[in-house]
Amino acid sequence: MSQPERRLTAILCADVVGYSRLVGRDETGTLARLDEARGILRNAIEGQGGRVFNLAGDGLLAEFPSALAAVQAAITAQDKLGVWAEGQPEDDRMRLRIGVNLGDVVVNGGDLLGDGVNVAARLQALAQPGGICLSGAVYDQVRGRIEIGFADLGPRAMKNIADPVRVYALRIGPDAQRVGSMAPPAEVPQQSSPFDGFRRRLLGYLLILALLLVINLMTSPDYLWVRWPALWFAFMLFWPLLRTLLWGRPENAGGK
Repeated sequence: MSQPERRLTAILCADVVGYSRLVGRDETGTLARLDEARGILRNAIEGQGGRVFNLAGDGLLAEFPSALAAVQAAITAQDKLGVWAEGQPEDDRMRLRIGVNLGDVVVNGGDLLGDGVNVAARLQALAQPGGICLSGAVYDQVRGRIEIGFADLGPRAMKNIADPVRVYALRIGPDAQRVGSMAPPAEVPQQSSPFDGFRRRLLGYLLILALLLVINLMTSPDYLWVRWPALWFAFMLFWPLLRTLLWGRPENAGGK
């Protein structure tokens, strides 16, 4: 039996935000707006050499010859969809999320299947309404080639995907500032404790004293001269710690 055809391709997945709610409010109007939104998407996709290969429910899947073409199509689509939606009532406004992935797919007639498509769908679900999320593979291909900022959302575990996928959000549209709130919180730098330096110096002094003790015993076993450097090291070890504890002056603070 012949092996299925596989290829590496860029996948765009788009989906309507709150589609069931919109249908519940106005089924006829929502279906009409869905057709209009898909028309805008198709024009943006075909303008970048892409091909729509699946229309399921309120979603759309397309493939592109390159990751850059897919991202440019996504940006164009969201820009035009944003302008198109401005004239709609707030409660009935149709907005889309878009995910873009670069991955391995299986060709099944005119359809595409596999993890490459599944990851694009998971990325779409992570995007803000009117926003775009990219996989790390896409980001690596387009960074420095488009004049738009990115927010690194970090590695994300995805349903039925073996390994976490690093996710980036494009900062576009009126919610661009909100994208940053999706990112993992920055790590707060740990303030160093005065005891950290104490432990490091103690270990260093003990190693030196051990070496000096060996030399003392080998050269002058009847005279323990190593006690004098030991006293000096003890003073050097405890004085900075004592100064910090008594006066609150950190080590190496100088005159600051």
